[in-house]
Amino acid sequence: MQIKIDGRAVGLDLQGEGTPLVLMHAFPVDRSMFQFQVRELAKIARVLTFDVPGMGESEAGPCSISDIADLAARLLDEQGIDKAVVGGVSMGGYASFAFVRRHAQRLLGLVLADTKPEADTDDAKKARREMAAAAREQGSAEIAARMLPKLLGPTSLRERPEVVEGARSMILRANPESIARLLESLAQRDNATSLLAEIKAPVLVIAGAEDAITPASAAKVWAQQIPNAKFVQIPQSGHLSNLETPGVFNFELQAFLSTVATH
Repeated sequence: MQIKIDGRAVGLDLQGEGTPLVLMHAFPVDRSMFQFQVRELAKIARVLTFDVPGMGESEAGPCSISDIADLAARLLDEQGIDKAVVGGVSMGGYASFAFVRRHAQRLLGLVLADTKPEADTDDAKKARREMAAAAREQGSAEIAARMLPKLLGPTSLRERPEVVEGARSMILRANPESIARLLESLAQRDNATSLLAEIKAPVLVIAGAEDAITPASAAKVWAQQIPNAKFVQIPQSGHLSNLETPGVFNFELQAFLSTVATH
């Protein structure tokens, strides 16, 4: 469905009853990446997923990583939800760190999947600018061709054609200008490493064992800096672990939600 926030349409799904759970999607896909989570977790939680501006069913417009976090808070307001478990995959994880910075009092728990707290290096910023130019000049198909081998792990690329095609279709339907704008926002995001020791909510850190973009080995290290964090590595899964191995991802998230709900 769509609702209006500050005059702009936002695509979202809200299903289930129980502990409120907000999941923010990765780049350059949309909220449909969480279809397996919504289907399963709505049995025990009130699951809210939404498209960031310019992606999926959301109207285009300026969109920093902090804007995504603020949009999540606004959507909670619209639904009359005071506190929630908030999380995301990749870019959604960056937005989750921004949520900690801007709305920490609203957290029941935090889920950080296939992401990292560090800001982009100069080389990474340059690469994003180059990819933004490629999006504008060559379109979404070029971005899909460049990113799919990195987004998905070798096991998925070799053995899960339905996952590959599902991810490809999400990228292909994304507007090239929106892809470029998000790349620019990703390059400008804040460093969140100083937040790690200050996070008071319980945290679940998930990393695909085959993630080449934000390696599990690095995630295990920074997770140890969070006072109340559990680290989980998912085998045979790359950067989109919730899409590649939804059964394991959902199991870990269900277990985490059950501990949060008891507090």
